[in-house]
Amino acid sequence: MDDQQTAAAIKNRDESVFNELVNHYSKLLWAVAYSVLGKQTSSSEVKELVTDVFWRFWQHPAKYDSTRGSLKNYLALMTKSMALNKLRDQNDPTETDDFILETIPAPQAKNDLVWQILFAALETLTEPTKRICFERFFMELKPAVISKNLNLSLTEVNNRLYQGKKKIKPIMQQLMEREDLL
Repeated sequence: MDDQQTAAAIKNRDESVFNELVNHYSKLLWAVAYSVLGKQTSSSEVKELVTDVFWRFWQHPAKYDSTRGSLKNYLALMTKSMALNKLRDQNDPTETDDFILETIPAPQAKNDLVWQILFAALETLTEPTKRICFERFFMELKPAVISKNLNLSLTEVNNRLYQGKKKIKPIMQQLMEREDLL
């Protein structure tokens, strides 16, 4: 089902499509919200924000315009915007212009622990490699889109992805062994 069909189904109140959407994008929206809100935010606050994003989309699916981008990016931008608003409301001076990859709170399940390990490994990278890898692995953006977003050459983006993967692989293996996931 493409993005337009998904939005139309949700507009028609198809709960099964909505549940599928929630299952498909929850981790991405969690990552976006947590990267904006940072370590000082509890997991319940992040979960509440992600729930609010999905609720807002359920209430107003017609606001999504497929000609302006993918549904994934629309939801991610909505999450970032709502997280920034939350920070602004709290008068928090935290820097929010760029995604800041922070460690996710204690995981609820084994799969969440793998995502947490990936976040921890990405934190060891320097900018812009960290942001490039985040956009590729969590936002699932193509290197050409990342290149355009960050105003870098496609070659540099691909090189940094390659180097980033090389750097985080041993870190992830070590962390996964420590957590007995291998």
